[in-house]
Amino acid sequence: MTKVYSNRCRAVAGTALAALLLLVGCSSELPPPGEMAQGQEAYLRWCASCHGNQGEGKPPTFPPLAGSEWLDLSDEALALIILYGLRGEIEVMGQIYRGYMPPMQHLRDQDIADIVLFMRNAWTDREAHLDAAAVAELRTVFPGRRPPLEGLEGLLEAVEFVESR
Repeated sequence: MTKVYSNRCRAVAGTALAALLLLVGCSSELPPPGEMAQGQEAYLRWCASCHGNQGEGKPPTFPPLAGSEWLDLSDEALALIILYGLRGEIEVMGQIYRGYMPPMQHLRDQDIADIVLFMRNAWTDREAHLDAAAVAELRTVFPGRRPPLEGLEGLLEAVEFVESR
């Protein structure tokens, strides 16, 4: 019995070591903090686990950001998605996603502005014009906790409401 247990322990230890080496190998793709672009650290911390380090997404659950037509939306629209979340069916690059992005109201205004800046710089040829003060203003549009935006239609309604104020 001890020998069987010992073999199992070695197998588990070997698997753990292999996983550790894989993680260490994967993490070398990320630049050191001093070499990251503005907003990249916040993106990697809060967004990459679902949308991928390179914005490639994780189909069929999490849509890509790189190459996405959603990045053609205004900076304010992108910030609203981050702040209030998004649920329901959406189409990204011709593929339907039925998911849920949680609200990220716990993020600092500067982090949200930086994430939008990073996405713009990394995956579009447009400049971001959003700053922390603009994100703070977006927080006041829908005071308190609100449910996530309902798909593209809900997002566009929220953007229209923001613009009408």
